[in-house]
Amino acid sequence: MTKPNTTAKTQKPQTDPKTLAAALLAWRETNPSAPKNGRNPHFKSSFSNFEDVVECVNMATEYGITWTQMTDFIVVENGVVDFIVTKIWHVPSGEMVEGRTLIKVKDPTNPQAMGSGITYAKRYGLQAAFGIPSEEDDGNAASKPAAEGVVSFNSSPKASNNGGQHADF
Repeated sequence: MTKPNTTAKTQKPQTDPKTLAAALLAWRETNPSAPKNGRNPHFKSSFSNFEDVVECVNMATEYGITWTQMTDFIVVENGVVDFIVTKIWHVPSGEMVEGRTLIKVKDPTNPQAMGSGITYAKRYGLQAAFGIPSEEDDGNAASKPAAEGVVSFNSSPKASNNGGQHADF
């Protein structure tokens, strides 16, 4: 197994990729991965913090790829849903893709809790958008049942009153 590239700069591609997909493919061939420099003493584990993920995805600039993130919200029947919008651009072609990551906090009126939730959503939104794993990613946690109150998306058209476009909250 090849060791993920976590600290070395990526090498400029031989030819400039013409599309976002080609640029992402060329960058992915460098085997990028975010290191786990964050520590969680409660669970005695490590994780990729936001800075680790940013360092990793910024290596994609060698392929003409840049990104941005911003907060946004939608008003729903029961209140407001906050999320992070992550956009990835291929500058030479002008192509862009975007995705949204839910900001989930227990008390959205608490600015410190909201700030933590925003950082968490930015980290996972960016990691998902670029398809980068953390070093030694553990899939066991993802196989556990969803915690109570966690939003889940159901692809079954019968499971939702809203045509499956948004999660039921």
